[in-house]
Amino acid sequence: MNQNSRPMIKKDNLKAAKLLLLPLTLGMIMFYSLDKSLGIYLVGQICGALFFMQAFILLHEFGHRSMFRSNKWNSLFGHFFSFFVFIPYYNWLEVHELHHKWTGYRDLDPTTEKTFADRFTSKQEKIINFCWKYSVPLFTLGYRLGIYWKAEKLKRHLSDESYKKCILSMIIYAVIYIALVFMFPLTILKLLPAMYVSFILCDILSMSQHSHIAMPVSNGESVTPLNYADQVQYSRSLIFPDFLSKYVLFYFNFHEAHHAYPGLPCYHLQKMNIKGDNSFQFIPWIKKVKSMPGVDFVFKSDPNRRGF
Repeated sequence: MNQNSRPMIKKDNLKAAKLLLLPLTLGMIMFYSLDKSLGIYLVGQICGALFFMQAFILLHEFGHRSMFRSNKWNSLFGHFFSFFVFIPYYNWLEVHELHHKWTGYRDLDPTTEKTFADRFTSKQEKIINFCWKYSVPLFTLGYRLGIYWKAEKLKRHLSDESYKKCILSMIIYAVIYIALVFMFPLTILKLLPAMYVSFILCDILSMSQHSHIAMPVSNGESVTPLNYADQVQYSRSLIFPDFLSKYVLFYFNFHEAHHAYPGLPCYHLQKMNIKGDNSFQFIPWIKKVKSMPGVDFVFKSDPNRRGF
């Protein structure tokens, strides 16, 4: 499984740099507005929500080391944006690589191995359904904390050396976060609305990509990872207006194309003609999935893969 298995489209430093202009501007507006009037503050929080959401998308892109030609620059910006996503960069690299290796086997992919509805009590199901219906970002919090900060999961999936590096990363990030909370408590408090809204947005984007798509289960048997072309059927794309896809989402919504060519720079994804059959216009899709119980959408699967 090689992330370089992609069309010969080169990384473009200028295109990568241009993509950073909007999120960095949004981030500066967010911090600038914290001590301003209520109206300016609220505008800053909207900008901040978009910034935190884009930070997650860019962590994903820099984690593939596909933005800049230099891996040093990819790593530098990967570490920068991971800080605002609350996921240690090294942990992301290790786990996300396994995600692309095992997409298509629900119990082997570390990001989906626990997504089975029969593991929940009726009380837990009610909580899940409530959070999904009323946009409480339970899933983004669970995704970030329950995967990238969970020592037990990391130990099961990673080599001893990688596991130790992940634990060290967790300690370093935790120390920095705790120090910032003690040093700048009011600033952190003022940033919470933007963070919360960004979690809601990330809930929708993240859950759109693989939830409610039936996947094989290995049941402990030795299986071979699927090739990238075969992973497309286990991914879903959302269709937005072009300017939103390009400038706000950085084509993160083109998830079928991404799984076909995971090492391809995001700014080239729109050029790929992927024959996927699991793409949906955003508005009809979100209306449909929000009408479903959260347990059904996130933790149950439709045999036809599309789920609708």
